[in-house]
Amino acid sequence: MDVTTLLTTLLTTLASGGGVAGFMQYKQNKKAKELENDKTASEQWRALYEEQTKTVQSLREKLHEAREALEEEKRQTLMCRFYVCEKLDCTDREPPHTEIMKEFKQYTEK
Repeated sequence: MDVTTLLTTLLTTLASGGGVAGFMQYKQNKKAKELENDKTASEQWRALYEEQTKTVQSLREKLHEAREALEEEKRQTLMCRFYVCEKLDCTDREPPHTEIMKEFKQYTEK
């Protein structure tokens, strides 16, 4: 086999479509794999986003519950302060609100 026979065989193979078709098929396979990879990455990002959204929502609910509990504690503390007597050294301890209630009753009786 000489060089001309090899070149002729090579050119005939390429011209008949075997080489060109193989090259085109390679490009199509490469593009298909890239698209599949992009699709997989997109699905993974979407799943991650949905998971993070659920996590954020549950954290917001916990924060809301904690805020409500804190508000209830503040209300209870204020009520306890309302009933605390300011006279510490005497025997007739009275909560400070009794004076306010007496004044209120005086105004409502009139």
